[in-house]
Amino acid sequence: MTSVPDRLPAVRRIREHQRRWLDDVRAGASRGHPFLVCTSDEAEEMANALGIAVLVINYWNFVISAGGRAPALTEALHRRGYAGPHFFGLGLAAGLEPEHAPWGGLPTPTLVVGSTRNESELRVTELWARALGCDCYPLDFNFSSPERRIPPDNWWELIRDHGEDLVDPGRLELRLDQNRRFLAELEARTGRALTPGALAHTMDLVNQQMDVMTRAADLVAAAPRCPVSLRDQVAAYQATWHRGTSTGLALARDYLADVEARVADGVGAYPRERRRLLFWSMTGEPRFHAHLREAHDAVLVGSPYAAMPATYARTVHGDPLRTLTARQLFLFDMRSTSWMIAQARRHRVDGVIAVERPSPHPSRFAEACRAEGLPYLALPHESDDEANRTALARFVARL
Repeated sequence: MTSVPDRLPAVRRIREHQRRWLDDVRAGASRGHPFLVCTSDEAEEMANALGIAVLVINYWNFVISAGGRAPALTEALHRRGYAGPHFFGLGLAAGLEPEHAPWGGLPTPTLVVGSTRNESELRVTELWARALGCDCYPLDFNFSSPERRIPPDNWWELIRDHGEDLVDPGRLELRLDQNRRFLAELEARTGRALTPGALAHTMDLVNQQMDVMTRAADLVAAAPRCPVSLRDQVAAYQATWHRGTSTGLALARDYLADVEARVADGVGAYPRERRRLLFWSMTGEPRFHAHLREAHDAVLVGSPYAAMPATYARTVHGDPLRTLTARQLFLFDMRSTSWMIAQARRHRVDGVIAVERPSPHPSRFAEACRAEGLPYLALPHESDDEANRTALARFVARL
């Protein structure tokens, strides 16, 4: 049986830092320090530029799931009449029943920041704020909401220096005005003022941090054997939730140092690596990966998380808030088949596996892979069940 890949020391340090950070946030909140909860990619840099602790709902929900608390908290939502699996609502449930929250739970935030990008997500933030006795601050749309401007096929090659050109001008002006008002609201509520150059410094730290993470991802992709497990690649992504901070940059450099050491020593994360596969899904390591490794010597060597740090880095042309706002409106495009193909080439894979809901319509990703002569497998979920095992065996047999 294939052994479980060792965890990188840097990843352990990132996880340990997250626990200590939350302890510090709770202690600070008890002394009246401000604290924000927000949906991803909405408010992190602005909060960090003001020295305000901020926690991302999406990350908190992954912590809840990884700790095995999702079933109890999903049931808590069901008891209150909220049907469905509710991944995005797990943090809300932990606020309703804090005895089930991981790591001692969250303090009451100064604000919960939501977005109209998704009606159900905005509703969750409203309910969460009400449950915690604080206010919800909604912002109009972000990168995952519909836009009129269609990005070009090579958008990821343009966003660093030409990010503003990829978003609708009218939406940019509206969101920029909202961001200015949001910053004014934060200053008024917290008594903190955004000092001259603070946001520009934050954006510079973001670029340094993301360049380090991208360098690490390039080394992982180019190594003869995958030096970092998919589990650790996704776990290291936690460092990006401290974007624009010296801590985030230090965590990224720690990770890069570990990757460089493994590559230099020729260490592989997996004892046997007969087939290399790209996992094109925004979830973490799928549950079927252990079976895939043990039964077929096929390993998942990358995912969108390896490519995403590069999408955060943006050259500031004049106003850093304008540059940040444009990035909030276009971070990446998960619908992009060209981006997936580029990542498949980058990682030198033998095939692609994705989680897609069954549909009577042809998969655009399957068609893109077929055009490249690249085998593609769509699975309905990431469970390690008999149906998935059968599909995986047939897929590997034709690689």
